[in-house]
Amino acid sequence: NGPEKQGRGVRAAMLRYDLTELLRTPGMRQVYEIHEAPYTDEDVEYVAPVVGRVVATNTGTMILVRGPIDTVIALECSRCLDPVRAPIHADLEEEFDLNVVEEGARHNKDVQVVEEEVGRAFEGKTLQLDVLIRQAALLNAPLQPLCRENCPGIPVQETQDPDEETVKNSPFHALGQLLKE
Repeated sequence: NGPEKQGRGVRAAMLRYDLTELLRTPGMRQVYEIHEAPYTDEDVEYVAPVVGRVVATNTGTMILVRGPIDTVIALECSRCLDPVRAPIHADLEEEFDLNVVEEGARHNKDVQVVEEEVGRAFEGKTLQLDVLIRQAALLNAPLQPLCRENCPGIPVQETQDPDEETVKNSPFHALGQLLKE
């Protein structure tokens, strides 16, 4: 991996962890303190630091990634489309199966992480924690965020009397004629 810039509009490079040693050692546990400055990642804009404590554990048959994550993301009000800030608290709980491949000639064991093609959190032996955080943020975001509880929505602008030309150019003009008949 080449160096990645951190900041708005760029995925956070600090959320990449090499788990080579953890993958080789059943029973090993690694703790990661997360304190990432606000950044934008694909379809999520983090407007507050991403903070948490994540523990990766090798059980011998799988890697467990668990821990709380807190941040604030930017959304749009579902009624008026104004910006909304939504606090997110998520408890990461991910399991990744391990596949041990033995190389007979050298008596070496290579451990590989098995995961689905969609939403891959591993790149080789590197955990891309930002992928898990993005998934958790999207799952914990409100389905219909509101800027305020009594948001009236986008105001409807009524016209007095539309002129004849506007009515004839409307895509619903012919439909309106059918209703009159």
